[in-house]
Amino acid sequence: MLGLVAVSACDPEDMSVRTGLQAEPAPARPGGGAGPDGFVDPEPSALACGDSVDIDPRRSLAITDQELLTGFDFGRVMQQIVDTSGEPGLTRDILYGRWWDYLNTSPGAFPEARHCDDDPINGKASLGAFPLQCPRPEGALAFTDPFKNPSINPDAYLPIGVFNRFDAAPTDGSHCGEYRIVFAKRSGLEDTLDRNLIIFEAALPNPTPACGVEGCRPVAEMWASLSDMDDPELIRKALDNFYFGDGAGSGPVVHADNYGPRGAGQIRTNGFMPDPNLWQLHQFEFSHDCGFGPCIRPTTLKDNPHPQLFADPSPGAGGDTFKKWFIKQVENLEVADVNRFFLHDVGTFNAGQSTSEGSFDVYRLQAGDSSPFRDAIAAAITKPNISVDQILNRTLTLSCAGCHEHANSLDNGDLGGGLNWAPSLGFVQISEEFTEDGEFGPRFPLSDQITQLFLPHREKVLEDFLKTAACSNCTGLKVKLFGKQIVDPHKFDPPGPKAPGLTLGGPPRSH
Repeated sequence: MLGLVAVSACDPEDMSVRTGLQAEPAPARPGGGAGPDGFVDPEPSALACGDSVDIDPRRSLAITDQELLTGFDFGRVMQQIVDTSGEPGLTRDILYGRWWDYLNTSPGAFPEARHCDDDPINGKASLGAFPLQCPRPEGALAFTDPFKNPSINPDAYLPIGVFNRFDAAPTDGSHCGEYRIVFAKRSGLEDTLDRNLIIFEAALPNPTPACGVEGCRPVAEMWASLSDMDDPELIRKALDNFYFGDGAGSGPVVHADNYGPRGAGQIRTNGFMPDPNLWQLHQFEFSHDCGFGPCIRPTTLKDNPHPQLFADPSPGAGGDTFKKWFIKQVENLEVADVNRFFLHDVGTFNAGQSTSEGSFDVYRLQAGDSSPFRDAIAAAITKPNISVDQILNRTLTLSCAGCHEHANSLDNGDLGGGLNWAPSLGFVQISEEFTEDGEFGPRFPLSDQITQLFLPHREKVLEDFLKTAACSNCTGLKVKLFGKQIVDPHKFDPPGPKAPGLTLGGPPRSH
């Protein structure tokens, strides 16, 4: 566990403490932790060079205990997004209503808002470059009040988990990873045909960007410290301060700008509501200007190529360009690590929705049994024991629908190369439908995919970072000494492939 002793600078290359030079001020931001001069020094470390680090994943990475989630009220989260937005006249009711009204046809509940049929392509509702199911049953939520009587209201939301994604911090320190809160619509506790899950995925700013990713050390140490806490009240207070206060010097996690293009975060949804009964995932972001005012607006889904692009020939535009791009991705998909194979720069090929039922979103099936495209993929494969189907299956696991459900089948979950996949809980990775016994009483269950594949990887990333960071002592000094950059940008590079946007956990991925 973490040793509660003063930090020791063990890196002989790190001269920053002894230079006496001043760093360039970091810009202040609303709700941030900057001092009067706009600069934040890292908090003194609780971890010394040489200390062992052994975190508990269910305390420091994935917290689903009901006892520890009491402070994560949906209304509180939405109100803090409104308050930190600085937008006059915005209320949480308006923000919520406009958000879900997108999944209605115009004029919907909020005529000024954007609706899913506002931007058709060839007469069909579309998002980005591809068709969109419109309307969706979740559009009915625009006419509801989720904030009234939250303990009994079927349209209200209960918190079911908070997740530490420090592994998603870019190695250049451009932010400190993602910190997630998962809510489930209360109706799902009793009605399996009326479920909706929302995950707020905030990208947290670096409190000391001049230090590179090492400036994120207070964030990493806060999460690691939870493994040493046995009092649930202390854990609750630490989480509350981190998410809603300024527990790591970056301002609150729950901040409007952390859920949009200004901060690289997003909000995602996974819904299964009556008529039609199809599990479907969507992605949104907070924007200060949606053309009619601030809103939570739809965006395309990261790492989710539109399924029909895999057909040969593709029925719509862009198929040939996509196929040339995809052939270049085969090398990235051959990586022999289930946490590190990846797609780079999916960009305009991303779909606006991802459906976890039926066969439409299964890339392998869209590609058919025989085609010039499949032949080109086969020719691009360089590693033994990997087939075309397995390359397409690996791509599927990177998509929302594949990760949540499609890859659960034996045919779709066959990744080749000695890699094993693990199942979700059936359309979800964490379920509100039942609880299991945890250290602090009832807790919501996690999928085998989370516990067996993702958490062990994230645990090692966090532990390795803490061990490395403890043997240096960046103080935010953005200087060079005799032409040498003191902050080594590659000190925290992970093993495996390098890619633009490299994170502590490896090449950037959407989940």
